[in-house]
Amino acid sequence: MSEQQEPCSLLIEGAPSTCKQCSIRLCLRQQVLNLALGFTETMQCLNCLARANGKDAAEMLDDLRIYIYSRECFKSQWVKYLDESYCPSPKECYPSVCFAESETKEL
Repeated sequence: MSEQQEPCSLLIEGAPSTCKQCSIRLCLRQQVLNLALGFTETMQCLNCLARANGKDAAEMLDDLRIYIYSRECFKSQWVKYLDESYCPSPKECYPSVCFAESETKEL
């Protein structure tokens, strides 16, 4: 990661920073996923969101990523994580889907 900002300093101020189900820390992009789904008071990590919606986490992330790029209000936050090095928990998440190159090509 560049020496600009640490991922934890890029969280959306005032938004929940932990998953209401499993209590893990959320990253900025997980906060954006929740906002895109209309959740503002409580938020969940990607895995808990997917489980609650009966979806595969990587598939849900890919679907929501496309939606997020179509809405400037979400995209402006999403792009603050410049590359995979910004992912605070790559082993528990899906950085290859989250940072897929195709996200900017046709959107």
